[in-house]
Amino acid sequence: MTGRVMIIAGEASGDLHGGRLVAALKRHDPGLEIFGVGGNRMAAEGMQLFYHVEQLAYIGFVEVARHYFFFRRVFNRLLHEVKTRKPDVVVLIDYPGFNLRFARAVKKLNVRTFYYIAPQVWAWGQGRAKKMAAFIDEMAVLFDFEVPFFSRFGLHTVFVGHPLLEGMEIKKDRNTFFSDHRLNPDAPLLALLPGSRNQEITHLLPVMLETAARLRHKHPALQIALSQASSVQPEKLQTVLAQHPHVRGIPSDYYELLAYSQAGIVASGTATLETACAGLPFALVYKVSPLSFALGKRLVKIPFIGLVNIIAGAGIVKEYLQERAHPDHLLPEIESLLFDEKRREGLMRELRRVRNQLGAPGASAKTARLILEQVKMHQLETI
Repeated sequence: MTGRVMIIAGEASGDLHGGRLVAALKRHDPGLEIFGVGGNRMAAEGMQLFYHVEQLAYIGFVEVARHYFFFRRVFNRLLHEVKTRKPDVVVLIDYPGFNLRFARAVKKLNVRTFYYIAPQVWAWGQGRAKKMAAFIDEMAVLFDFEVPFFSRFGLHTVFVGHPLLEGMEIKKDRNTFFSDHRLNPDAPLLALLPGSRNQEITHLLPVMLETAARLRHKHPALQIALSQASSVQPEKLQTVLAQHPHVRGIPSDYYELLAYSQAGIVASGTATLETACAGLPFALVYKVSPLSFALGKRLVKIPFIGLVNIIAGAGIVKEYLQERAHPDHLLPEIESLLFDEKRREGLMRELRRVRNQLGAPGASAKTARLILEQVKMHQLETI
């Protein structure tokens, strides 16, 4: 049942999940043509890229607006590819600002649309869910509470679980990890996860580093490790690390870093859920332009921005947003997470409860089967 599938993933987390999805699709149908927007992981699994996620990774209303004409060119190029290559289904992975508009345009061409990792309209625009039913044929969601939410608007929705559960493999034991990165296994370790976008490095990493430096001044044995996302310009991080010789850059062994650290400071996004699944106590930070934040605050209808807190239904992880993303506010919280065992154990229990709500591993394979059913239905319709 060889067919054609276009996939659009607009950021690093989409490439991570998209890479597993492409691999699962190819296992079922090795001859399947897959093309669109993605990153290194998706390309490595056999997908043809028209654009790389690094070209599209902007956050905030103002930041995206500055690149409006570029995004318009991308939109038109991809729409042209749909018209000429005629995919059986277009798969949208997260990235709602772009993907919802694209799905609407694609549906007018009588192409099937499939959404994987649903837009969080339950947080910022419930009215959109009703509109989505007109141009989304099927949706695979990561959280069980999303099924009744979307279903009541007429969207065919299937809970597949979270793909993070498939890839959090620990390949090194604690001593090997510490030895490989010239760290002391007997001293506490603080993990800094500033995000996968250059924009996040600019806004958030200085706050993290200053907080870490103050903590290390109070606790000289404390070790600091910085996770280096492959999507961030290496020279940008190298410049930062040169100014902070006490910070150890970790370009690999990401899940080992989460497993063997005592606490973390984490940029809002997928990394917060990965950190929660690893059971690592952490604080969340988020910072964009004041105008973008003001606009977002008017749209968001729930009290938290972190997925961990949304799933938990409570603020189990403290969120430090905008001006509160400052060392003066962060330092006492991180110090508590590092050295207060009672506080650490309490938060770790809450994080385990969140992990248990994410379903069982196998989201990519389940989603691949759903997509191939859409391919089959389209082909039957066009006979």
